[in-house]
Amino acid sequence: MSKEATIRTAAAEAAKAAPPVAVLADAAARGWTMTHTATALTIAYVLLQSAYLVWKWRVERQDRLARLAREKMEEAACK
Repeated sequence: MSKEATIRTAAAEAAKAAPPVAVLADAAARGWTMTHTATALTIAYVLLQSAYLVWKWRVERQDRLARLAREKMEEAACK
């Protein structure tokens, strides 16, 4: 994935996150304490990090499997 595509994807995800952030801000103004807000943001952060790691591990696994298949083909061609 190119750097530009990564930045474009990050910007799209940030735009998608804007409505929940607005809801949290409204809830904080109506009686949520900073502790509640920090807890909600921490949970959101952990979920986003988890999703990113699962995606990253899947991509790395696909790359590894493709490399191994390519190496087997090259090895078979050399014999």
